[in-house]
Amino acid sequence: MLKNMRVALFTLIALVSFTTVNAMTHAYQKSHDKQQLSITDPWIRSAPINAPALGLFMQITNNSDRDLRLTSAHVEGYQRVELHRTIDSNGMMKMVRQEFMPIPAHSKLHLKPGSWHIMLIKPDRVPSEGERVMVSLRFNDGSAQVIRASVRKGRMMIKHHSMD
Repeated sequence: MLKNMRVALFTLIALVSFTTVNAMTHAYQKSHDKQQLSITDPWIRSAPINAPALGLFMQITNNSDRDLRLTSAHVEGYQRVELHRTIDSNGMMKMVRQEFMPIPAHSKLHLKPGSWHIMLIKPDRVPSEGERVMVSLRFNDGSAQVIRASVRKGRMMIKHHSMD
């Protein structure tokens, strides 16, 4: 009987140890995955109080071993938030709506004026220079990040553009 209790106790300890190590490994991998995607320098170009749209910019770094996609963004107080890319169409710079923004493995995606950017369309109120705006970003792997973008001046990078 004592031998059976020792075997049962040993089995129980082994099972608890295995479960704990497994849970810790899973938790580490989840936190490690979150660190694989980082957002730096998020900012919104300041605009006049009657501006119909504003540009949101940042740098997204993907340190993971897999390609990721930014699939959507959400900002309270805007009628629409769209992913855009500025392209040259027969000598005319044109903003084109995108379904996603690719972020290759071990690479960076730089959202900047005249290139990839997020359009904040029809604001309830245009934020003032110096304000910080909460932005929620969603990615194709199911992850999301909430960031704060500072409103600041930025120079125009393109002379001729149109919105599609």
